[in-house]
Amino acid sequence: MAAVPPRLTNVEAQRVMAVLSDALSKLDLLSRVPQCRLPHSESMRDSLGVDVTQLLDEHVALERQYVAVTATPEGCLGGTLPDLETADDELRHSTRVVCRLLREAPGIVTQLQAARATEAGGGEAIVSETMSRFLSALHALQEQAGARLSTTVEEDKEGRETFEEVKARDEKAGQQVKQLQKELRAEQASREADVSSRDAVLRKLRATLDTITNTAADEVKAIEEEGKAQEQADHATGAEREAALRAELARLKGELGSRRKEHRESEEALRKKKARCEGEVEQWIAKYDAEVGERYEELKALKAIYAEETAQLAELEAHFARLAAEREAELEAERRVAEELARQQAQERALHDGAARIQAVFRGKTERRLLEKRKAGKGGKGKKK
Repeated sequence: MAAVPPRLTNVEAQRVMAVLSDALSKLDLLSRVPQCRLPHSESMRDSLGVDVTQLLDEHVALERQYVAVTATPEGCLGGTLPDLETADDELRHSTRVVCRLLREAPGIVTQLQAARATEAGGGEAIVSETMSRFLSALHALQEQAGARLSTTVEEDKEGRETFEEVKARDEKAGQQVKQLQKELRAEQASREADVSSRDAVLRKLRATLDTITNTAADEVKAIEEEGKAQEQADHATGAEREAALRAELARLKGELGSRRKEHRESEEALRKKKARCEGEVEQWIAKYDAEVGERYEELKALKAIYAEETAQLAELEAHFARLAAEREAELEAERRVAEELARQQAQERALHDGAARIQAVFRGKTERRLLEKRKAGKGGKGKKK
């Protein structure tokens, strides 16, 4: 028997959702880049710059190379084409670089789409149908994973147990109703058979009376009166039995309705409890996201300062290339800036890890308190009984 995998914690679930969101955002950016070709727009290439254009051209060349390698049978590759593993590694590395570039500069995607639409005359779709279906499938997977990870083991188990209990009671009540209906049908069939038998007897007696009317009028009259009395008695007995069975059936239906109402009220209370817990989790997540956003803005400002200082350093190197002593001093300054940025990033990671541990400890304490309260409540009810 295979081992049951451990249940994910809230932090691990958030990490899973973060990985899915990051993958979706990267795939959405890559889907905007034309496959195996770039628009031949001079204005677009001038606006993107030489470095970006060269990087995109190299990525397109690697895509074409990979298509050619996969389309060529193994063993028939010429000297100009690498093997499949090398082509795959090169394309993977280039894809990561392009994705990182597009995330840092989203304006590149807009310019590529505008140039592609201009070149195609507005008749070509920006994103292929296959890629759209793939992105839709990933979105559906993200929603399903979020819904599954947001449900705790206790809630899932409690819901299943409640459903099984309601189902068992409903099946038992249904079986009782079916049994009573079966008995009622049998009683009705028996009564109808009795009535039919009595009717047959009466018809036979009447036929006999027709033949002996002149000789046995008093005897025929007595027989008819006896038959009517017996029939009335049978009708009365059958009616009483039918009324009793109908009353029992109505009682069981009322009991079934009341039990269903109780189960609906219990289910509504559980749903409200679940919604309340989800609201609390969303508040904690929102608070965490706000703190992370603040840290991100600080990191972004430091990156901007670092980029500005790097640009200034490049200008000084170009202008004072012959001054070796000043160049060494500038390199030392750049090294100090890099160390400061690395130190701040390490502090940032430590803050993130500490916040995640604090949230995990707090949620664990909260869950234990809730469990202790539930156990204490159940113990108190048991003592009162």
